[in-house]
This record gives sequence, C-alpha cells and structure tokens, in this order.
Amino acid sequence: MNIILASSSPRRKSILSGMFGSFSVLPPSIDETHHPDETPTAFALRIAEEKCRAVLESLPVRKRPALIIAADTIVTIDGRIIGKPADFNDAVRMISELSGRTHRVITGLSLTRAGNNEADSGPLTASEVTEVSFRRLDHDGIISYLNNIEYLDKAGSYAIQEHGSMIVEGYRGSVTNIIGFPLRLFFSMLVEMGLVRELFNI
Repeated sequence: MNIILASSSPRRKSILSGMFGSFSVLPPSIDETHHPDETPTAFALRIAEEKCRAVLESLPVRKRPALIIAADTIVTIDGRIIGKPADFNDAVRMISELSGRTHRVITGLSLTRAGNNEADSGPLTASEVTEVSFRRLDHDGIISYLNNIEYLDKAGSYAIQEHGSMIVEGYRGSVTNIIGFPLRLFFSMLVEMGLVRELFNI
C-alpha cells in the first residue's frame, strides 16, 4: 500500500519517515479561509478533511491502493485562531500574546484508504487538543528565541522541538500534537480502520 502525505510540512515528513521510511508527498491546493462562526476545532477538522479529499480526487490509478494522510494544526487562544506570522514583527506580536498564558494546539487528522475502484471509503477525521503554557517572556527573550528558529512556517510562530525550553513552561496532552502530527490519535484511527497489520506487518 502506498502511503501518501497530503502536506509539505517538514515536521510531518520527519515523523512519518521514522515509521514508514519512504512515502509520497502530494500537498493539495485548497482554500483555507476560516468561515465566520466556525470554531477552531471545526476549522481544523474541515481543512484536514478537505486536504484528504482533494488528494483522493487527484490520485492517479498507479498510486493505488493507498492510505492518504492529511492534517491541519492550529494554535488558538481566547477562541481565536493564531496563524502563521507574516514577518518578524508579526512573530514578535504572536509570542508576546502567548507569553505567560496557556493556549491550545489543535490538530485535525484525516485518513482515507483509496482502493483500485470507484468505491473509495470516505475520510475518517478526528482531532487532538493539547494545552501549552508559556513562560512569562520579556522582549529580549522573545527576540532571542525567534532568532534561533525558522518561524515563518509555524502556527503561533514557535516550535516546541526547536529550543522550546526557552519559551514553554509545560504542556498537558500529546507533545507530537504540538509538533503537528498526533501519533496517539493516528494509531487509534489506524486501529479503527483495520490497517495496523497491513501497514506494519504485525
């Protein structure tokens, strides 16, 4: 079975490489506009599923059968979604807002099995939530942290796996969810889909 990651995220690529070795990467092109009155969780679930469906619809026959994996990770505080920064000043603003507070990281994960016929199963989609507490940071500390990471491609302008001890005081939940790919949720979904033996030869 082909493994297809519907994402260009280097963090997700790294995690999947540790499990499967080689796999295909097919980042979809979808509209990721947040709908009015859409909760952060509903947004993450919808975007993950739309990514999964977009790749399924574009999948060439030679790539089947396949497991398509799509995810969307967001940072949210006070019910608002904090996206990726536009520039350095925007990153400083984001980290300043998170400083000394607890926020939530939500990942929507969507999986579908594409077969060799038209009766492909629809995506199975679920979410994982982790609470992350930041240290109280001064301006110099924020600048120092941002100068040590590649922040532009990261929701909330930070990555716990990149000098995270400089800013993170603690977390409650899955650390791989904070990175962008919740392994615990992924394996539970594979069990639900009956794919564990097929994928891992156990």
